[in-house]
Amino acid sequence: MKRILHSMKRRKKSWTVGAVLVVGGGFLVGQSMGGNAVVTRYVLAAAERGTLMTSVTGSGQVQGEVEFDVSPDSSGKVLRVDVQNGQHVDEGDVIAVLDSADAAKTVRNARLNLANAQLSMQKLLDSVDSLTLLQAQNDLAQAERDLTDLEDGPDDRELQTAKDAVTKAERNLAQAERDLVETKYDSEQSLLTSSENGYNSVGEAFTDLSVAISDLSDLVGTSASEFEYVGYYRLLVGPSFTEGLVDDYEDARDSYNAAWLAYQDLDHDSSTDDKIDLINQTLAAGKDIADTLIDARTLLNQVESVGYDTSAIADHIDDMITAVPSNITKINSRVSSLQSTANSLRTAEINAPNDIADAEYAVEDAKSKLADAKADLIDLTADSDSIDVAIAKENVAEKKQRLADLQAGPDEIELNSQRLTLQDRQNSLNDALEAYTNCTVRAPISGTVANLSAQVGQKSSGTVATVIADRLTATVSLNEIDVAGVKAGNKVTSTFDAVEDLIVTGTVKEVDPVGSVSSGVVNYGVLITFDTQDERIRSGMSVSVTVVTQVKQGALYVPSSAIKSQGDVSYVEVLDGVDAAAGLSSQGVTSDTAPRQVQVEVGLSNDTSTEILSGLDEGGLVVTRTVTDSSAAGSTAAALRSTTPSLLGNMGGGAGQRGGGFAPRD
Repeated sequence: MKRILHSMKRRKKSWTVGAVLVVGGGFLVGQSMGGNAVVTRYVLAAAERGTLMTSVTGSGQVQGEVEFDVSPDSSGKVLRVDVQNGQHVDEGDVIAVLDSADAAKTVRNARLNLANAQLSMQKLLDSVDSLTLLQAQNDLAQAERDLTDLEDGPDDRELQTAKDAVTKAERNLAQAERDLVETKYDSEQSLLTSSENGYNSVGEAFTDLSVAISDLSDLVGTSASEFEYVGYYRLLVGPSFTEGLVDDYEDARDSYNAAWLAYQDLDHDSSTDDKIDLINQTLAAGKDIADTLIDARTLLNQVESVGYDTSAIADHIDDMITAVPSNITKINSRVSSLQSTANSLRTAEINAPNDIADAEYAVEDAKSKLADAKADLIDLTADSDSIDVAIAKENVAEKKQRLADLQAGPDEIELNSQRLTLQDRQNSLNDALEAYTNCTVRAPISGTVANLSAQVGQKSSGTVATVIADRLTATVSLNEIDVAGVKAGNKVTSTFDAVEDLIVTGTVKEVDPVGSVSSGVVNYGVLITFDTQDERIRSGMSVSVTVVTQVKQGALYVPSSAIKSQGDVSYVEVLDGVDAAAGLSSQGVTSDTAPRQVQVEVGLSNDTSTEILSGLDEGGLVVTRTVTDSSAAGSTAAALRSTTPSLLGNMGGGAGQRGGGFAPRD
């Protein structure tokens, strides 16, 4: 409205001059020029009540409400990737699995350390009994014996015990290495055997699959015309029973042919991966054929229910009624067998890396224990030096102090120290469990996988995938004038260049508090949420929006073209004595009197309508425009003089008609 008023102000001088010329002129010329009369018609509109809205438009792009870059918190070799680009995942679904052998070892050690700390705390808290004192005394006696042995040197029994420990550790290492080789062989052999069995199952399955696809081919047509019989079925039961059958048959035929060609390209010497692909391909073909057979059974059941004795293909239908149920039984059995084989192969593929990792850990553990046993033997056979003796003496002193402390009971410092140790062990376990859990990389939100980079066998580093949230939003740019009336909660309608005729409603979620300047123009980002999520909308699409900035229910309004102004005063023109029904004619009406000016107070406005706050009643007729018709070119000036009534009162007009002035309604 401000723009309209501003525009009218700029034209005020020329408009006012024109108005002076109009005072009653139309009526006078029309009366005096005879054959060259100028007729002025007034197009009217009624003041109405309804909903008045203002809006602004803008454009931008669709984006995910949230886009998460998925990065594992633990590092390690990727053992499995469970998703692919474009796949939908729910929150918590597994994206990838990392090697967790080291993390599992850390958890195991952390549990042991925590258990030791808990026992130590329990010992401090429990009252010292005779058994504890006896153990402390025994520990002191052992320390004293160790010191004596160190000073005297090892005896034959101790040497033999250390050598036996080394021999046992060597045997354990050898066994662990044999177990590793056997585990790798068993894992490979399991996959090889399962794939070979699956390959044989595929060959057996094609016996029934070929019969079933042949019978389905006979069901729908002949060698001369592939879908010859479909027309007969439609005559009997209508197209609803044949359309799905034909579509499923074509899918089944194509998947069967592809699987058959793949089977012919392989033999028993083919790779395990090729056999696994063949099994899955044949399983898919079997499922497609099973679905088509179900369609066929449904069709034939309906044909039987309506009767087909008079049909030209009655004998053919009899044959199919017999063949289809038999095929369903056989194909379901084959699909079940192939599914079981595929599941076994999947299980073997998942278990093999874990079994091998456990066996490798057993080898490393055996190596560590052998190294410890050898170190103990070396320490035992080495000559005692002053340092070892000093350490042994310190150990004796420590045991003496320990016995004295037990006899005296724990003090507060010792209790606090043990509490800190216990908390430290618990924190270490929590960290280890978290690291172990992080070896399984899961989706942080429900959405669609994009930018997947994780590959089996590679060491994970950085982002392995991006998950784009299911809920899409849009960001549009509005200039500083349009954005002034936009706020969170405004209703929005959106259209999309890439999806014709799609209109989606939504809501303004937030408006950027700070604008960005480009080429001297200040723009603000506006975030919009959609009320519905349409699968045709994609992240990155262009979007055009209309934001409703103001809505007023029950507003009294007239066409904006009826509003005129002089200075800060707004008014409309009305014709007295005009019948309401005739006044709304699209051709306009004539009047013996000039329009009367009525001052009004205006409110909300848009490009077409303006709200009337006071000065006019509902149903009141106002002039929206004037039309002058002249029968001769010489009357053009008179026609121009008659288009607009005067704002300045009775300044002209041979007929003496009053030009008006402001006349507010009572």
